[in-house]
Amino acid sequence: MQSIAFPMRLQENGLLLRDDKIASLIALLQMMARTPAGSWAACPTFGLRDLFENSRQRADVARLAASRINETFEDLGIDGYTVTEIVREISPGRETDTYSITLENTANTETFTTYVAHEQ
Repeated sequence: MQSIAFPMRLQENGLLLRDDKIASLIALLQMMARTPAGSWAACPTFGLRDLFENSRQRADVARLAASRINETFEDLGIDGYTVTEIVREISPGRETDTYSITLENTANTETFTTYVAHEQ
């Protein structure tokens, strides 16, 4: 089956829109943070919510999340970027965990950092 190549997306009016690749990757990471793994049959590695929900019981959540994101990028044919680091930030309240995710452009080693929040 043919598909639209990333970072193209289909708008509500049926027209294609080419987004900025970094903005699209950040939006994809935000979606992954809200989605549990295995809930999208087309890409079983998509989703991080289940990892983030157990982050206080597991010390290896950041490593597992980075691995899962990189596997998802590979499964979806997104190349040129890799997650190099995920860090759980110190949150003032116990009800929300915030993670910084660092992406690296593999062509020029330029890095970008975004933040995702997960409510406990």
